[in-house]
Amino acid sequence: MEKTHTRNTRLIDAKITQYLLPGIMMSLALQLGNIVDTILVGNILGHEAMSAVSLSLPVETLIQIPGYVLGTGGAIAAGIMLGKRDKKGASSVFTVTLLITVIAGIIFALTGVFLAMPLGNILAKGGGLAYLTGRYLMVSFLGAPVIGTGLLMMSFLGAENHPELASAYLIVSNVINLVFDFILLKYTPLSTAGASLSTVLGFFFGMIVFIFYIRSPKRMIVFCRDGWYESFMEAFSAGVPMLIFMIMALVKALGLNYIILTFLGDDGMCVYTVCENVLMIVEMIVGGIVGIIPNIAGVLYGEKDYFGLRSMCNRVLRYSFIACAFIVLFVMVLPGTITLMFGIRQDPLYSITSQVLRVFMICLPFYLWNKFLISYYESIENSGLAGAVTFLQNGIFILPVAYIGIIIGQSAGGSGYISMALSYVISELLTVLSIEIFRRLRYPGEDFYMVPEENPAALLDITIHAEIEETSLIPREMITACEKANISRDRAMPIAVAAEEMVMNIIRYGGKKSHWIDLTLVPDEGENGGLLLRIRDNGVPFDPTEYEYDGDIYESTGGIEIVRKLAKDITYIRSVDMNNTVLLF
Repeated sequence: MEKTHTRNTRLIDAKITQYLLPGIMMSLALQLGNIVDTILVGNILGHEAMSAVSLSLPVETLIQIPGYVLGTGGAIAAGIMLGKRDKKGASSVFTVTLLITVIAGIIFALTGVFLAMPLGNILAKGGGLAYLTGRYLMVSFLGAPVIGTGLLMMSFLGAENHPELASAYLIVSNVINLVFDFILLKYTPLSTAGASLSTVLGFFFGMIVFIFYIRSPKRMIVFCRDGWYESFMEAFSAGVPMLIFMIMALVKALGLNYIILTFLGDDGMCVYTVCENVLMIVEMIVGGIVGIIPNIAGVLYGEKDYFGLRSMCNRVLRYSFIACAFIVLFVMVLPGTITLMFGIRQDPLYSITSQVLRVFMICLPFYLWNKFLISYYESIENSGLAGAVTFLQNGIFILPVAYIGIIIGQSAGGSGYISMALSYVISELLTVLSIEIFRRLRYPGEDFYMVPEENPAALLDITIHAEIEETSLIPREMITACEKANISRDRAMPIAVAAEEMVMNIIRYGGKKSHWIDLTLVPDEGENGGLLLRIRDNGVPFDPTEYEYDGDIYESTGGIEIVRKLAKDITYIRSVDMNNTVLLF
């Protein structure tokens, strides 16, 4: 019996592998700076200064909102546009989000000079940590334009075939940050302001990496003057879940700071700071894996490749939970090592922190699931569900649970520290249960992916190995698929011939990277109808729309001239570091 082709996930798996290490490195570098800042401050300046840095986090979150929200939303919107082969729209999104981020940063810098010290006093409730908190915030406000621009550029680098540059930027900036951290904290009287200044300097000097992006031949997104309003609305809409997340994170941080300072005092703030930094350690690994989703899922969703989308998410979840299990096990076995790392050596604070960490780690599997849902629902343009997860996780549950839990714990004769850790576990679990119940009621019969198992409109969806002997089966499978859809053989033949010619060209000239090729035949949703043949491969970059045939009879790529005569239109995009060619018949 003759061999036939089916769809597999080899191309998507290759992209996950390609993006995985840069994604982890990017997340590692992003979180490592904050963690090492806290560790160095705790060991060099003491745990009071470490608590002051933690008290500053709500305002730090506010400063980062433009870069994170417009960067995340813009990258998702641009990825979906690239999936639809709209390079101009993606360029417009990039331009307007970058411009607004820079303007917002300048406003923060101008107003922060007057607000930093009063805010420090408010955050510390007028206590001894107020001055240290205000000093840290002063420098953060002044560095807002640099930090916002860096955060936005990282998102677009990941979405536009350059995850390695995004991770390189963070690695460079954090190495510089750590060097300045040690120098400024150890040998200058800047105190907490030195920690903040080292972060800003790291972000600034790391921008040299962006030169490689601007000069990259893979670059699909450029500066554009048109369509700013529509592009901003697209980016903002896609970034709403991130906006909700950051607003709720700000509210959560303010609320928890107040509750902990009120009931547990400065020592409680120290324990809370260690727990939050352990969560950042989790983000370094698990967040880097889940962070692959916005880079790839938006493009797959734009192409309506639901099979690839589901397969990608299944693999990401598997990797994430394996990494989470190792982290939980490590902290459960060695909580004292983590406590010592933050400069806490004296009892009873050492013993309390170690006990609290063991309880706190129980929340991580639920936290991971909620984080996955937020990233995934953002990428498929379901901002409502993504926002609901964020709102419940960071707003509705954590503050009342922490407040009531600490009061009950102290009323029962305890210190309230264990209750603080349990509040994280309970709030994450309640979020998981609430979203599951809401989804089942709102979308009965749907699983959590909220998309079909495959594109229901696809007439043919196959993967072939990039070998010459496999190409002979393509015409037969194309014609068979068309006949099943009541498309005449005369109409099917040009599609079959064009598919065979394009695949032959990919195999011969795709290079060593080209191992698998996806072919999908779908009805065109445009006004003129017709059929679309989508061809995806991971070979060397090649745009058939820019190819010029010189008439040389010995040049095999002249087959593209045949394709041009058979197809009504050809469009091309290089997205997720793959060639995506679409032929209209």
